[in-house]
Amino acid sequence: MDTKEIKQHVEPFGIFSAIDISNVYCSKALDEELEFIRGIPIFKWINYKSSTSDNQIIITNGGFVAEVIQPKSILGDLIFKSNKSNGIYEWDISIEKLCGNIYIGICDVNEDLDKTDQKYHGWVLGSDGYVYYKKKWKWYDAKFKEGDKVTVHLDMKNRRCAFSINNNKKSVISEWNNIPSQVYPIVSLECGSKLRMGPQIISMDLLKEMITT
Repeated sequence: MDTKEIKQHVEPFGIFSAIDISNVYCSKALDEELEFIRGIPIFKWINYKSSTSDNQIIITNGGFVAEVIQPKSILGDLIFKSNKSNGIYEWDISIEKLCGNIYIGICDVNEDLDKTDQKYHGWVLGSDGYVYYKKKWKWYDAKFKEGDKVTVHLDMKNRRCAFSINNNKKSVISEWNNIPSQVYPIVSLECGSKLRMGPQIISMDLLKEMITT
């Protein structure tokens, strides 16, 4: 996470004091080669308005809780970009209600969410334990259910992705070798499903550890 991203996606939430944030900036300034910290990003869900149907997405709790009354895909309001930095991000999603299947992952920034030939978009893990991309899928042995926590592990330097279920991390998905240079976080929900995203509360000790990773 670079200084611009810290300013946009960490400072506004008041998780750290002004002094703590200042110390992070100073640490980064003293080490010009360290362009990113290993980041736990904070983002909100976007109430995407489809051009083909009425909006059926309900966003609550300041943008951190999303539910649908019709099958829909929902984007986060943060773009992850690939560059020469570490670019490693992790975020947690709690499954509060699961109806049918839920798909969690990332998608290209130019993804057309109006396409309805599939229930998911991008590179995603389904609640059935399979990972999906377009019309390809693979058994990943990572089913999840109501009450579970799904963690997305995204490495934008090497453009790789993996998932954890309740802190049980699975392997990097080697078949996903075409992740683009800019992606959104995305979830695809069926009617009645509900999930919660952060914000993650991380300690100052962990933030300092991220800086040196």
